[in-house]
Amino acid sequence: MTSRFSVLFLSMAVGCTWIDDAERDGRLGQVDDDGDGVPASRDCDEENPNISTAQPEIWYDGTDGDCRGDDDYDQDADGYVPVEFVGLTTLGVKGSGTLTGGDCDDQEATVSPQQKDAWYDGVDRACDGGDDFDQDGDGFIPDEYIGLTTTYVGTSGMLPGGDCDDENSAIRPDSVESWYDGLDSDCSGGNDYDQDGDGYVPDEWFGVAGGLPSGDCHDGEADIHPGAVEVWYDGIDGSCDGGDDYDQDADGYVPTVHLAKETEGVEGTGDLPGGDCDDEDLLAHPYANELYGDTNDRDCDGGRDSLDLRGVTGFTWLNPNTPVFVEANDRVYLSVAVEQVRTPTKNYFDSGVAMTWDRGSILNDPAVVGEYSWASSTSDTSFDVGTAHSLRLYQDTLIGVIGRVTGSSRALAFEAFPLSSGTAGQSTAQTNNLADDAFSAADVYMDGDGRIFGVGCDPGTNGVLTYVRVDDITSPSATVHANEAEGVGAASDCEFVEGATLSVLLAGDDDLVEVTFDAESAAPTFDYEDLGLGWVASDLDTERPESAVWVIALPALTSVYVEATGLAAFVGQTTDVPAAAAAIELADGDYLVGWVNDDGTARLAKGGGGGGGFAYIALNFEGSATGIALWSDEDNAMVAVTSEDQVAVGIYDW
Repeated sequence: MTSRFSVLFLSMAVGCTWIDDAERDGRLGQVDDDGDGVPASRDCDEENPNISTAQPEIWYDGTDGDCRGDDDYDQDADGYVPVEFVGLTTLGVKGSGTLTGGDCDDQEATVSPQQKDAWYDGVDRACDGGDDFDQDGDGFIPDEYIGLTTTYVGTSGMLPGGDCDDENSAIRPDSVESWYDGLDSDCSGGNDYDQDGDGYVPDEWFGVAGGLPSGDCHDGEADIHPGAVEVWYDGIDGSCDGGDDYDQDADGYVPTVHLAKETEGVEGTGDLPGGDCDDEDLLAHPYANELYGDTNDRDCDGGRDSLDLRGVTGFTWLNPNTPVFVEANDRVYLSVAVEQVRTPTKNYFDSGVAMTWDRGSILNDPAVVGEYSWASSTSDTSFDVGTAHSLRLYQDTLIGVIGRVTGSSRALAFEAFPLSSGTAGQSTAQTNNLADDAFSAADVYMDGDGRIFGVGCDPGTNGVLTYVRVDDITSPSATVHANEAEGVGAASDCEFVEGATLSVLLAGDDDLVEVTFDAESAAPTFDYEDLGLGWVASDLDTERPESAVWVIALPALTSVYVEATGLAAFVGQTTDVPAAAAAIELADGDYLVGWVNDDGTARLAKGGGGGGGFAYIALNFEGSATGIALWSDEDNAMVAVTSEDQVAVGIYDW
């Protein structure tokens, strides 16, 4: 600014007239010391003709050339300077040199570090140096922006595409996928709940996986899913059906070569039994129902028409004898007289014990589903039981008889079980003092008046026949009548025969004998009639009242005799020596005949209907058989065989 002394000096130098201070102050607005054409009152630097309000601003020279008071390094006056001018001051401008750097376009006030970036417009408005098409700064851009450049960013336009979420830096093509969190972290485009991309998801993600079906048991392998074709025997459940890979037909058995092999990811595999001879046939496996006359070995026992028998599960036996089948109320009972047995629930001594099945369950599995003990004891007894035993159904009541023997006596014990009430029946026993021989056989019968008849016999030299009538077993004090006849001949078996009158058929020493008596008498006498057949029988059986079938085991004739309506046939081969036999009529008109030889082998034959012959079926059974029993429904037959330590059963599809 020009001083008074300079004005005075100028005035004196040019010969001007002296003026006072007041006049000088009045003329100051007209003074232009630097000759730049701008009065001193409006010139911010009167000593520099290049600085005045009339001058255009020359930016970044450190001078406020237009006297506006702006920081010379902030052209757009946005409060930020380019980074190279940080700290530089502007001559004559107080406070300059303190502005923050980072302005990437100092001619555009809307571009500075304080600005919020408007993404994808191609301008780095925030001056952060980032690609405007990479919002999350992860180095990848959405595909639609590939090749587009960003103003102020010299390296832009070269980033790779593929970013499927440009607001999340953790989601980009080079990320490691974190499965099942609902995010496509690597932008592969796959469903995050379908790791292997096979179109199926694990069950736990059903409903949250965008409609993909569930059931994938191995989501890390694209070849394993519910829609895959199973490759059998590779140890992998390729179709995710939860099945054992070594059990192709899912029948519960594997080929022996694959025994104990496990299927990856399927619990319980490796435990299935072997022996499956046709792993593509559900009906072919050990203990399957053998079908008579077909070309397949259904039970895999090595024979086309043979049948494997297996011990009932959950029972431990000591001397089970004389098996008998009875069907009642849609249940099938298989009863034996047994010296001792441990069942799934109790331990019995010298008792009658029946295993039971629901009638329909036998079609699929012979495993015992229940038990029924009768004339039984859960502690050791003072008597023994042997082969004398029978269980019959009359109307709605199960009637059982069992022979007992001590050192000085023997007895027939009875029990009645009314099925209508479902409660334990009454029991009674009749003892005599003829203990020189134990009962070999016993039979029971019930008439329409509810009276129970029992008979027991033995093969001893005295040939004692014991007959008992119980008038009302439902009473706690039943009236019992008994009669014994000695010296009538040995009998290995005795059976009631229902006809015009009640009689007993005996398998005598040298012939069959029919015994008749007055059933109304409390102490009847017996009439014996030799039938004159000359047959020495070891066992006989009569099925009643459903069908009149007589079965007689004839060891000397190496055959089993079967007599029924329209049938009188000898069944067997020259190698047979039958010791026990049973027969039933099948729904197709044929007869099924089973017998046990004296060497412990068991045989089965089917035929005889319409006068045809019999086909022989081998029974495979571990042990020496002692007894046999048969039962049949419309489609299947059940075969039971006893030995010294087991009761075994098999199912035969006839």
